[in-house]
Amino acid sequence: MKICFFRHSLLSRGGDKVDIDYANYLVEQGHDVTIATNVLDTVFEVKAGIHRISRLKSKSVTILKALLFSESYDVVIADIVMMAFFLSFNNKNRLLYLALDYDESYYKSPLMRLLIRAVYFYCLRVQKIPTIACSEALGQVLKRHFKADVRVVSNGVDTEVFYPDPEYMSLKDGRPVVLVFGRSDYRKGFDVGLRVLAQFKAEIDSGSLAVWSVGEDLDTPFKMRRFGFVTPDRIRKILSASDVLLYPSRHEGLPLFVLEALACGAPVVTTEAANILTDGVDAIVCPIEDVKCLTKGLRTVLNDNNLKSGLIANGFNTAKKYALSQSKRLFEKHILTLFTA
Repeated sequence: MKICFFRHSLLSRGGDKVDIDYANYLVEQGHDVTIATNVLDTVFEVKAGIHRISRLKSKSVTILKALLFSESYDVVIADIVMMAFFLSFNNKNRLLYLALDYDESYYKSPLMRLLIRAVYFYCLRVQKIPTIACSEALGQVLKRHFKADVRVVSNGVDTEVFYPDPEYMSLKDGRPVVLVFGRSDYRKGFDVGLRVLAQFKAEIDSGSLAVWSVGEDLDTPFKMRRFGFVTPDRIRKILSASDVLLYPSRHEGLPLFVLEALACGAPVVTTEAANILTDGVDAIVCPIEDVKCLTKGLRTVLNDNNLKSGLIANGFNTAKKYALSQSKRLFEKHILTLFTA
């Protein structure tokens, strides 16, 4: 099949990685796969062809191109519902919406949230665009609110890439390390993480506790070792050396970075947005934006070795349930079922 993933940008975030993993697998299975994008800046290996939409990198140009896009693909895939809307005018019968989160959660503005809800209604209820959701929870939301035609393919972790790797242990200098994921995106809750870490400021300032970050280089009121966006091999080493991942997200489809942490043996302190975890079993799970609970959970994991060992052991078991190899096979199967006569 001739397949196109259509995106404004291809960067180094979780959603970009999901698209690239699926595109690479489809290439390996003999499909002709292209990723059409306007901005290309990723650390991930891309085996699919890259089609640069325009030399102008503005979102307005991408939107215009999506509205006019009518090239000869068997399947056109969009992972943002607004992009699915723009593409639907010329690609309705070959369009697939890959839902990686509930897009209304990206916005704080009530007006924007209402607009996104209306777009969901049009795309999924009126146009009945077939949808693959990245988690059972997200699939149920789309079915319940929009009676969507949804199949579920859970995000997966590649345990041949993510596993305990001690190489970066020496970077800790004998100190416990808290890892955070730097994202300015409101739904990822980095601001909440800073409020939690503020409760540990004395330890951070004295050097008895280290804070590491991956992702965006964001301002913080205390010292933090910033690795930026790095390759999966380096992420594995960073996660493996971390004593705990603090992941205070407000909303998730299915948290890929959390799965990677579990596979590397990093205990996780997170929120109920990470909907695949059980509090006290494979992670510490708190109500969303509950700084007090997150602070207590983080301190407990850092100080209670028995709890930490239990979380790590159960975390390995959870990660095994979400194998990337299975996700890729199921993704291809649904595409063939949906778009092969």
